[in-house]
Amino acid sequence: MRAWGPEQATGAPNSQGPGDLESAWASLTEDGRDEWLLLEYLNAVEPAQLRVFETFNPGAVVKITALDADDKESLLWEGTDPLRNGPPAGVAEFALNSAAATQRIKLYLASREVAGWNEIDAVELLAKDGSRQWAHLARASSTYAEPAPVATTTRVADEFSPYLDQPVVVLMEDSSKVHGVLLSSGKDFLILRADRNSRVLMLNKSKILTLEIVGGRD
Repeated sequence: MRAWGPEQATGAPNSQGPGDLESAWASLTEDGRDEWLLLEYLNAVEPAQLRVFETFNPGAVVKITALDADDKESLLWEGTDPLRNGPPAGVAEFALNSAAATQRIKLYLASREVAGWNEIDAVELLAKDGSRQWAHLARASSTYAEPAPVATTTRVADEFSPYLDQPVVVLMEDSSKVHGVLLSSGKDFLILRADRNSRVLMLNKSKILTLEIVGGRD
């Protein structure tokens, strides 16, 4: 994972104490613009609560929405972050409004109102059925991280070559599964087109446990 990349907000928290730590997501600028963080979870659930692990300059979350398959947003919460003007780090807990089942949650941050980088290490989603899960994919409005490696269509002859252009399911080391068509295999990353929304995903090969074909293409 890239230091300060949005991917740092996936999985369970791993930052050791408060501070400007590369194990959390940080936006490109300290206070240059308002920001957002979009998180995707493995299972679609009816959201009940969100626990946001804010590790540096907390208190900037002002709105939380859920996204459906068509990217339509539904408001889950809006107000003042409970960590505003509070401790240097902590876990902000948000009770969410009723909503249909979703896999994607979007946080809006008023970064210009809370000085400094407002860093987030992890976001836990609690469902009405009592289940809990960590995000397995994340995107953000900006990031302080180095640019991600450019996706390439160069096809490297390796152990993944037999699966090119096939629908596959990839099991990642955090137990999440990614479904899609394998487009290419580079030195360090696989490029897939996701089944659910046709987004192109870049998967780190070092994080992959297994890859299997799930059936022939139509």
